[in-house]
Amino acid sequence: MLRYGILSTASIVDRFVAGIRESGDGYVQAIASRSLEKAKIAAERLNIENYYGSYDELFEDDNIDVIYIPTVNGLHYRDCRKALLHHKHVVMEKPFVLHSLEAIELFELAKKQNCFLMEAQKCVFLPTTKKVKELINNNIIGKVKYIEYKAGFPGRFDYDHWMYDLTLGGGALYGSATYTIESLQYLFDQPDLDIDGTCIKCPTRADEICNFQLKVNLEILVSSTIAMNVELKNEAVFYGELGYIVVPYFWKSKGLELHIHGQETQYFDYPYQSEFVYEIKHIHDCLNKGLIESPVMNKEKTIQACQLVEKLYQKWQ
Repeated sequence: MLRYGILSTASIVDRFVAGIRESGDGYVQAIASRSLEKAKIAAERLNIENYYGSYDELFEDDNIDVIYIPTVNGLHYRDCRKALLHHKHVVMEKPFVLHSLEAIELFELAKKQNCFLMEAQKCVFLPTTKKVKELINNNIIGKVKYIEYKAGFPGRFDYDHWMYDLTLGGGALYGSATYTIESLQYLFDQPDLDIDGTCIKCPTRADEICNFQLKVNLEILVSSTIAMNVELKNEAVFYGELGYIVVPYFWKSKGLELHIHGQETQYFDYPYQSEFVYEIKHIHDCLNKGLIESPVMNKEKTIQACQLVEKLYQKWQ
């Protein structure tokens, strides 16, 4: 039974903890916050026995095997480095870090410490995503020519929230671009990706809405729009010569629609309790095999994603 320490009381924690418990092979040993009161409230809500009012106490807990890091994006590098230096395995929420050189350094440190390190990209482990890959590989919709990703979540944050502070890893691109990039990496087996795009900035100078385009192996055009200010039709659509696939809420999808020209629509459903359970089971499989890197969500994918996002932000300065 792998023992987890949760580094933060962020809203995403509840669903990750549910995934650990659904996996049947994990136990939440402790949760930490910078505030003891917040840690206590979260521990009581989630039925976690141990809680700490500082991150250092969690790092120093010898009863923890894996630390899950869902802290503010801009603090990922700092928190991950500390966890690795305390010889903890680490699962770090996306986006992994803000700069590709930081990602390279962390993976080198993990190797030196003989610790498992993986970006928590739940999207690539979903049964829906695996089904899309199967349909594409079997040429069910013909040769894929165009893909469109849309994600909109208006009204979630005020301008004084860290999600509107680029120095802390806020902004639409930092927040959700990895869902697009890393699902493409998985679907097309680490393809060559070329990126370009544009954005509209808000008064804080963060990108509030952005659109970026990718070329996959110079053969497939991809358009991805992420909005923090308007509601979009949250879905991914894969267009082939013979039909298309629609994946509602592609980052946490429970099913898909298959449209073949001239045929009735087919529906595939994959219900779950927590969308995190699939990646957590993969993490456990890796650790039980003694791996320090995921063969699916490997360092090459994470570093490439960091480089592509970094390239756009440099352009938008």
